[in-house]
Amino acid sequence: MQSSLKKSLYLGLAALSFASVASVTANASNANAAKKHAAAKKVTYKTTNKNLDQSVTFKATGKNAVYNKAVGKRSVVASKADMASKANSKDTKDLFMAYQEGVTSKGVHYYKVVSFDKKVRGFVYNKGVAKTNTTVAADKPSNATGYLQNTNRFFNKPYGSQFKTSLKNDYKGMNIAADQFTVSDAVKVNNDQTYYYVTDKNNQLINGWVNSVYFSNNVTDAAKNATNSANAIHVKYVDNANLGSVLMEKNINPANLSSTGTYSDTDVNNAISNSLIGTGFVNPSQVSTSVAKGGDVTVTVSKGTTQYLSTNNFVPFSVANVGNVNQSTEKNSDLSNKMSALQLSSDQWKSLFQGNQNQTFNFNNFEASLLAPGKAWNQFTIGTKTYTYNAKFTRDSNKVSLNDGTNGKRDMTYDEIAKGNFNIYYDVKDNNSNQTSNNGNMSNNQYQAQQRVNAAVNNFNNGNKNLSAVVGNNKDYSSAQAVLDDIAASKLNNGDVNALKDAAQTQANKDQTAANLSKVNNAVQSVANDLNNNSGKDNNASFDFGTFNSNDNKANYNKVMTALKGTNLDLNTVKGLVNDDNKSSLGNLNDTQRANLATVLSNVSNFENKQ
Repeated sequence: MQSSLKKSLYLGLAALSFASVASVTANASNANAAKKHAAAKKVTYKTTNKNLDQSVTFKATGKNAVYNKAVGKRSVVASKADMASKANSKDTKDLFMAYQEGVTSKGVHYYKVVSFDKKVRGFVYNKGVAKTNTTVAADKPSNATGYLQNTNRFFNKPYGSQFKTSLKNDYKGMNIAADQFTVSDAVKVNNDQTYYYVTDKNNQLINGWVNSVYFSNNVTDAAKNATNSANAIHVKYVDNANLGSVLMEKNINPANLSSTGTYSDTDVNNAISNSLIGTGFVNPSQVSTSVAKGGDVTVTVSKGTTQYLSTNNFVPFSVANVGNVNQSTEKNSDLSNKMSALQLSSDQWKSLFQGNQNQTFNFNNFEASLLAPGKAWNQFTIGTKTYTYNAKFTRDSNKVSLNDGTNGKRDMTYDEIAKGNFNIYYDVKDNNSNQTSNNGNMSNNQYQAQQRVNAAVNNFNNGNKNLSAVVGNNKDYSSAQAVLDDIAASKLNNGDVNALKDAAQTQANKDQTAANLSKVNNAVQSVANDLNNNSGKDNNASFDFGTFNSNDNKANYNKVMTALKGTNLDLNTVKGLVNDDNKSSLGNLNDTQRANLATVLSNVSNFENKQ
């Protein structure tokens, strides 16, 4: 009976255990089913506005990324870090336009946006961008009438102010630079660029927004040419030996147009004579009455007489005082003797040395035939010295001023060379020394600088390492700076130059005399006083000392450089003096003047670096 009872108990316990397990299993299955049912409920997105105002501009806040989709499995188009960078940017391309708006089933609002450069397009949480004003009112130029240079593009809105800023018109083929424009409005956009609304004074239909950098009160060359064309007189030149032959026709602009629109006969005759220079024709017939602008004039001219040049009309010069600051050039009779021995055929003489009165000398042909490398006059060796033709120096020295009011230069004529002398310049190398000459590609100033540096390096290499041996007996800062400037201007690649520069600079720092400091003080004091007395604005020169605006950069730069001229100091050196903590170098500047001047010098340096 006990055995039967035990079996009954075992069976009962087993049944209970099975029931418990079944109950737990059933509960777990129900829970999983509930979870699966909950997960199946997806987050959805609904567009609530498909046509947002596209003239409204947004800027990133940097708080959220941009995704390819608002919900679901999505990827990043622009990360949060990217958007933070755009939030701090002033670049127009980093602005946004929102063209749709929607909300998720969880109540999260999104914008569909596109960046101004169209490189970022997608969905962003509405707190990830914020509306922004892209323009603020700006000052119009004090003289609202001026000219446009280097642009024919006009926009319907200031460029960058809206996503759909469009090109209103690109007036290709029109001489926009010749017309005057009036500025009627001005705004500054997000990237700190200022735009003017301009209208053509000659054609009111030409108008729109242009970048202010293209506007200037200075008369453009195109406008000058247009004015000259409108005010010109038309001249026909007839051959005096054959009155039926028109040799050429020109539009010329005599001086002194009267208020009635006419030129005096004297001014007309002078202009006609000037217009013949270089043509080979002379002796124009005289005009005896005034001529109205746009009028026609016919004059007779004669062919100039034949001019026969010789080797004596070409005078060689060599560089004298090599290595000295006051380097100069002098006539070289030894070179003249060498040049006079030239042997040419009669055809060659005619081609190179013969032309007509008032005809431009054919220097290109002359140079290619006689002065180019390997030609008869390119290089001479006399004693221990070698003389090599310097093309740039020669060309620059033989240009003469135009006598037509343009302040330009022209080539010499055959008769001018016959009456005077054509100078040919040669660089010198002494074969017994290390002093070398200009390679023909430098300006004269660069060449002279190199010669002085050469002499200084030779002295340095020969053991004369003190500054007096390098720059002479006057041990002052100006002499030292001259050497440093020469090193900067030269084309030497000599390892000793750096050592020379260090030695010169060290000595220069010791040799700043009271006279030199006085020069510095006087120069910078004048600039500092302008800053201090005018709160940073010199109205007489329209000089904004604080910002260097685009229209006045060159004038501002020239003003500062003129103020510092004569100090023989470069900008970095003056900046060092201004920022000298012990204030011993420029002690007569107060703290305000010193701070303002430091700003000026920094702006000047920035301007130089952009050139």
